[in-house]
Amino acid sequence: MKKRKKPNLSCPVRGCQTKQLHTADFLVNALVDRFAAPDKCLNWVLASMAELRDSVIDDILERRLFSWYTRMRQPEELYFRTIYALLLASDDEVPHILSGDLPNSFSQIYDKVNEVILEGRGEMSEVKPGLVSGQFRMIDNLNDGAHVGFGAMQMIVNIAQNPEHTPNMAAYLKHVDDYCVRINYMRQMFEGGRDKKTVLEAVMNLHRPKEYWEQKAKEAVAAAKDAPKA
Repeated sequence: MKKRKKPNLSCPVRGCQTKQLHTADFLVNALVDRFAAPDKCLNWVLASMAELRDSVIDDILERRLFSWYTRMRQPEELYFRTIYALLLASDDEVPHILSGDLPNSFSQIYDKVNEVILEGRGEMSEVKPGLVSGQFRMIDNLNDGAHVGFGAMQMIVNIAQNPEHTPNMAAYLKHVDDYCVRINYMRQMFEGGRDKKTVLEAVMNLHRPKEYWEQKAKEAVAAAKDAPKA
């Protein structure tokens, strides 16, 4: 019979090997205090996301596509880690996330956000056909780029040799701009005194596609027709 592992009394996150409370670290403790005031935390996040966006614009203008590609994960990770830490994580889990100690996988955090906030509509972990052949998952491409993998180099070489395969940069910049808009919206809600549950519901609405609202409108019309008349 396998012995049951004793729980780590310093951290509730399974697999964490810390020997002391994460908040014993001065920097982590300061971050926990910052995240306890979501509107202040989101000021930081918004400024950081805006700098990433502006840096990407510079890379695109100068045709530094490899530089852009290797940093594609950064806006995604900043966005999804932020909304997970602020809206989904338990109070006990937040210090672990902010510490950066393992396990702290971006893909796991994304999957949790996709399940609850995106309601399973997220496509980052989906297997899709490649542009020319094979299959890919966007999250694998993001990880390969972030680690400056040789696959990322090959990707940019392919684009250089086949300019028609250059990604739609205007659409990508709008994507990052949308993150900035949503972050600012969350900041304003928290600043206005809204609680976490209310902000979570609002963020879920922000991510729902127009088809969702069109279906809701149809259901409302049908319900109104079926309602008994006074």
